Amino acid sequence: MSVGTQLGLADPEQALLAQARALWPTWGEQCRALRVVGDLLDLPGWIASAPRDDADEVLHTLARLASPSGGDDLAATGALAWLLLPGASLVAHRLRSLTGRIDEVVAAQLWLEVREFPWQRRRKVAANVVMNTRRGVLRELGVGAHLREVDPAWSRTVPLDPGADSWRALEARPAVLDPAAGTADAAGATSVAAETELAEVLTWALSHGVVEQDDVDLLLRLAVAADEAGVTRTRCGQGGLCSRKVALTVAGQTGVSSATVRRRASACLQAMATAYTAYTVHGQIPA
Repeated sequence: MSVGTQLGLADPEQALLAQARALWPTWGEQCRALRVVGDLLDLPGWIASAPRDDADEVLHTLARLASPSGGDDLAATGALAWLLLPGASLVAHRLRSLTGRIDEVVAAQLWLEVREFPWQRRRKVAANVVMNTRRGVLRELGVGAHLREVDPAWSRTVPLDPGADSWRALEARPAVLDPAAGTADAAGATSVAAETELAEVLTWALSHGVVEQDDVDLLLRLAVAADEAGVTRTRCGQGGLCSRKVALTVAGQTGVSSATVRRRASACLQAMATAYTAYTVHGQIPA
């Protein structure tokens, strides 16, 4: 069973996905943003190569059509959920050790997040829906309550586009849960808490325009490289993210110099620290 199968979205000729394909030309007549492809099935390929703002506009339009406060169209809900299946499936894969019915839980939460997306005030649909799905699944399975006891940052998550390099980097890391036991050990719980703490900071910074998605991808690459190298701190006090060894690793992955990697990372970390301090103290972010 898969997340798509649970939602009835595995077959483009059946159920909601077939309805969405039939309605696609009508939606295109109503919404200019959806006129980018002639068939809904061609949309994932278009999104993968389109400028980010254009792709966001398409997903946002579908989110409005799917919302009870917008078009209240269940076929549009199915179409958007189908487009976000890669990210949702990664969520299910990462959390597969928590329960044998992970696909069912992720599918249900994904549907809710698509229907409830606040399209009037948010633009980044894929990022927010996928990671709010992860957050909701953890809450549904009671993982949040456990992590809250060991770390207040239990619920902190970062929205990432399903196609972002950061997903592949995080997916390559060993699972923190023991598949045989099906529960998190102390080290695993600490790892999840640390990951979610970083995620919360990046979520906040993204949502307030302090950093861009490329900055998040870079910082997460550095975090993964630092974890794999066992680097936890350096003299510059940035948790090892800007160490020479880590920067060299990420430079090799991204095709830029290690000096550029360190300079960009330092600038991002400083911007987040300054903005977050101003926000918590004064209630606003400096322009």
